[in-house]
Amino acid sequence: MDSLFSQNKQVPLAHAVRPKNWSEFVGQTQVVQSLKSIPKPTSILFYGPPGSGKTTLAHLLTQSWSLEKRYLSCVTSGLKEVREVLDEAKRRGTIVLFLDEIHRFSSSQQDALLSAVEEGEIILIAATTENPSFRVNKALLSRMLVYRLTSLSEAEENYIFESCLTKLNHKQTFPEDLKKELFRRSSGDARKLLGYLERILNATNDTEKITESKLAEILGENVIFYDKNSESHYDIISAFIKSLRGSDPDAAIFYLALMIEGGEDPLFIARRLVIFASEDIGNASVHALPLAIATWQAVERVGMPEGRIPLSQCTTFLASAPKSNASYLAIDKALQMVRERKREFQIPNHLRNAPTATHKNEGAGKDYQYPHDFPDHFVREKYFPDSFYPNPPEFYEPTNQGMEKNLKDQLRKHWGDKK
Repeated sequence: MDSLFSQNKQVPLAHAVRPKNWSEFVGQTQVVQSLKSIPKPTSILFYGPPGSGKTTLAHLLTQSWSLEKRYLSCVTSGLKEVREVLDEAKRRGTIVLFLDEIHRFSSSQQDALLSAVEEGEIILIAATTENPSFRVNKALLSRMLVYRLTSLSEAEENYIFESCLTKLNHKQTFPEDLKKELFRRSSGDARKLLGYLERILNATNDTEKITESKLAEILGENVIFYDKNSESHYDIISAFIKSLRGSDPDAAIFYLALMIEGGEDPLFIARRLVIFASEDIGNASVHALPLAIATWQAVERVGMPEGRIPLSQCTTFLASAPKSNASYLAIDKALQMVRERKREFQIPNHLRNAPTATHKNEGAGKDYQYPHDFPDHFVREKYFPDSFYPNPPEFYEPTNQGMEKNLKDQLRKHWGDKK
């Protein structure tokens, strides 16, 4: 095997073949073009998934600026190490400080960087896998250029894979289906891909044929990456809800499977189904909410893995059911009016409760018309406060979807065009 690999047995392959210049870097085309056009050193934050090139871009930028650099991981370092770099910068001049996983620093730790960044004592290059809007101080963000990186495409992974084999002068060939399996497992993470390749090369020789069973033996079971505290958690539940709303049961089931396999709390999923049933289906199918609540109870009582079955049943029903958000819109409109006019009305006398003789003497409940005493159990009556007339508000606007159309027809029958 080539000396690049054999002489660096203790160095991870991903580090050994890290790009040394811009031409070797693969992916993030628009970001790279933007970085190369920056006129002078400036503080930058990279955020994106693991293995998308954040650290490598930091190295290439520092190299192009010809500045001293210091690397700190916010997982293992704290303010003591940061202050040492700041003191060094005051003595020697501007230093590039690369902070990996900056979201691990507390708000006060991040604040300690503000003055040095503002005055140019350090050029801060930070990296995070989290959305910086949630995890990085706004004051610090305002002093940095922010670049979002994306997972590598399969074509980019293939280029990295083949380039690495060429650098290693490795003669072993990989069938296309096995390469695709590696790309599937790595999910656009170059570091993970090269880690897989390193394990394969360590476990085989140039003449050994790599089969699917051999690959599984070397790499073991593929574990889905799903961090319940990361942005991916919110992205997947968002995609799940939007697939339900878009009436695509297959896509919804896919995201449900991702969450289940990733170890998401099944009761969290069940609670979201309950909310969705009322918010997005409502009266278009009055079976939706009871089913969602029953699903919640079933999952709570039977646990997993059996709980996946009622979750799937509920998911497919909610995705396939007619949709209406009329009830959801109605309460929000009513709440807005109450907040705006909360002191501008009083309950009409005929709607007031009359538990005592004093209340009756005041007129409470007088002239109330009991609907069940009238044909069709309905009588036209004023139910809003008097100040709302002659044009009382209409909050609930039933749709023609599913069972809600029956409610709409019933209301039209009673109220005419008012409903």
